[in-house]
Amino acid sequence: MLVCDCNDVEFDAIKEAVKKHGDNLEAIMDETEAGTVCECCLEEDCDKVDLPLPLAIKKALEELG
Repeated sequence: MLVCDCNDVEFDAIKEAVKKHGDNLEAIMDETEAGTVCECCLEEDCDKVDLPLPLAIKKALEELG
């Protein structure tokens, strides 16, 4: 599931970052580079990705329980 089109970041990478950093957006962006180029994926209505970064973080937190 694509989360960041510009840097080709998949949901699994976000989930791994969430394991380490919780919901710390800056730390997740630093580790994965998601949201660091055009920033479209930082918006929940971004149409370039399968799951925008804020929603990916939320989903990862839910899955990790």
